[in-house]
Amino acid sequence: MQSRQVISRTGVQGGRGAIAAARELSAAAAEAMLEQGGNAVDAAVAAAFVAGVIEPMETTLAGSGFMLVGLPDGQTHSVEFGPRAPLAARPDMFKIDSNRDIDRGLGISMVVGDENVQGAKAAGVPGTLAGLAVGHARFGCLPLSTVLAPAIRAAHDGFPADAYFALEALEHIHILRADAGARALFLRDDLPPASAHLGSATLGQPDLIRQPALGRSLEQIAAQGVQAFYQGELGDAFLQTHRELGGLLTRNDLQAVQPCVATPRRLCFRGYEVWAPWAPSGAITELQMLNIWQALYPDSPPLEDSAERLDHLAQASWHAFADRYHWLADAEAVPVPEAGLLSDSYAREIAALIRAGHPPPRSVGAETPWNYFARHAAHDPWAHEPGAAPSPAWSPDGGTAPPAGTTHVSVVDGQGMAVSITHTAANHCGAKVVCERTGLLFDAAMGWFNAREGAANSIAPGKRPLANMGPLLLTRGGRTLAAIGAPGGRRIINAVVQVVLNLVERDMAPDLALQAPRIDASGTALLASERLAGVVAGLQEAYGPVALVGEQHQGYGYELARPVMALHDGQAGHAAVDPFSRGYARGIK
Repeated sequence: MQSRQVISRTGVQGGRGAIAAARELSAAAAEAMLEQGGNAVDAAVAAAFVAGVIEPMETTLAGSGFMLVGLPDGQTHSVEFGPRAPLAARPDMFKIDSNRDIDRGLGISMVVGDENVQGAKAAGVPGTLAGLAVGHARFGCLPLSTVLAPAIRAAHDGFPADAYFALEALEHIHILRADAGARALFLRDDLPPASAHLGSATLGQPDLIRQPALGRSLEQIAAQGVQAFYQGELGDAFLQTHRELGGLLTRNDLQAVQPCVATPRRLCFRGYEVWAPWAPSGAITELQMLNIWQALYPDSPPLEDSAERLDHLAQASWHAFADRYHWLADAEAVPVPEAGLLSDSYAREIAALIRAGHPPPRSVGAETPWNYFARHAAHDPWAHEPGAAPSPAWSPDGGTAPPAGTTHVSVVDGQGMAVSITHTAANHCGAKVVCERTGLLFDAAMGWFNAREGAANSIAPGKRPLANMGPLLLTRGGRTLAAIGAPGGRRIINAVVQVVLNLVERDMAPDLALQAPRIDASGTALLASERLAGVVAGLQEAYGPVALVGEQHQGYGYELARPVMALHDGQAGHAAVDPFSRGYARGIK
């Protein structure tokens, strides 16, 4: 049956499914899978593969991510293929550039040559190909070759370079020029590619970005499965490039990749269940913020954007992020008080501090919070950890700034299955290195570690770093309701939390939940939508100048992240994207 589709930059509805993605081509790939009889997993995985081709400024199929799957009966599953350090990684593998730290005057620990975020040594173990394939094999119904077809076409036929692609290429032009593969992908004659300015082809035809080597790699995977990479010649070619460029990955790293499929982490929130990945990510901080919020307002939460509501949201964030920067890490490698952080008793303790007017934990002076709180604990969640030993003493000399660069897709189908996928290159343009043999962009997952020794999140062989990704699922009454996520680095966390509040507490429709103005309190300064200027003006006495975000330019920035959502209300699917982003929503009638 030929579908009728509704395409929108904001919100749509469809009885046979709804899709929200960061790019139109990704949304179109998902729609094609639903047209061919596929389910939400087929659609979301197809979109994610396409994103790995057309969004190299945000993600790579040699990166990492998470997939949450909600079945129509309310069962939930997490497919976890998060970032991981190579087995050859070591705590002192990066040298701290103390001179540049002093020169910048920002209290930020920098790595010599930025080796933790660019170049082959920045790359983590590639898990995205395996994760998408495992999730599809477990929950999809179409052949993998069918699901890969749109990504193969996008690689061979090319995608138009838009203004954002050109701006990213311009921002990183010097390091992109240093690698032949990156130069071929991102530049034309050593300059950023031409884009159709203001989105209108009448003002200039954009360059098409073609990736024939990547297309051939995906064709091989479509024919042979992902073992062609993890156990075959594609992996050999990828590793050869790594060795030539001084990278750490080996065949043992690729063979050890085993995406985990498990029941997700759960938080009960005002009659809903919020589901999140288990691995170290932004999701645990999202759950902590939600739990603090419901402890602060157990009965009647504020619904209007008053100064008090925004103040308390910001304080909940600052408390949770202080804990994040000090305590969170790979619980398989170091002690992490995850149960304590998410306990009701700890949430009530933090809520009592907010209620009593105690100043929230914020870094001192110009020092960044990830630097300050890496060595200063704001609270002791170990006191709320069941049967916990004495809390470990983390005392690094500082912390290194977490990078950003991510994409997200949310899909629901006509049967009520919902899928939330976030995957990433861990930094804009990844590590700025492309394997010319395979066409795969190296990610920059090592940048998510604290490059200084002595921190919970310091580097260790095979360890998982603390990522920013934070996809969520919502269920209620035994039925999957919504798939939510966002690109946006550490600002994903505040954005996703506020979208959940808009849905659950304020009873907003998906498009309105994403259109509503937001704040961000993941750093020292408070950021707020320009639409909240009059409300947040009263907070400046307590917190200093509030940075207002001009949202008409949000398509080129991450200041308030770029959330997307797909929701099934029991009758039809709904999808929405942040109206100030470059995302697309499609509804299948």
